[in-house]
Amino acid sequence: MSLFFNNYKKLVRENKYGLAEISGKNFKVLDSMFKYLRTFEVSLFELEVIKKDLIGLAKEAEAEGVFLLDKLGTTEKEFCDSLAKDGLKPGYMEQIVPLVKAVIIMFFIGYTILWSFEGKPETYGFPGSLIIIGVVAWIYDFLIIRNLERKRAAYSFSTGDKYKRKLYRFLVFLALLILFIWELPEGMSFTIHGNGRVIFFILLILSVISFLGNNYYWDKLSEKYNWK
Repeated sequence: MSLFFNNYKKLVRENKYGLAEISGKNFKVLDSMFKYLRTFEVSLFELEVIKKDLIGLAKEAEAEGVFLLDKLGTTEKEFCDSLAKDGLKPGYMEQIVPLVKAVIIMFFIGYTILWSFEGKPETYGFPGSLIIIGVVAWIYDFLIIRNLERKRAAYSFSTGDKYKRKLYRFLVFLALLILFIWELPEGMSFTIHGNGRVIFFILLILSVISFLGNNYYWDKLSEKYNWK
């Protein structure tokens, strides 16, 4: 298991570079097939495995000097249907694990900023309003980013999606700013009281565990597929 880069991210990067080698009509065919594949309820990892197979076929077609559709011997839709019809549906863990990672890391970032801003006092606590950050992280990661990730076709976000990502990042920043304006002037009410440094290290450890756990999940899921 890679410490910072799981097999899902590796496969996405591999497909991105592989697709960049395809040009002309074959690229347009792949782009069209990728857009159709995003409608299937299959695991994100399986979606990338299918894309890798299609990129491999396109490379073979170009090496043989033939059009990709001629090599497939059928329509784009029918070929995609044959690949994805028995695909593994995304389980709850595929949704929960990345979500838990995003929420815990946002808790850690929010707490660290608030605690540091007040001079890292020995006695501190976990403000209930940090739940706002957790909700923002859930919206950002689960409802938005992962939807765009499945929607992405040619491994480069469209202009519209790039603007959306900028907007979503601004909303995350805005939520943090509102939290500070709301909490700091009047002093915070803590849901959990304790030693500020201990809480910091607990959240740090949980963040590391959630990050590594997310990588471990994707690496274990990758073992179900012949993707290398």
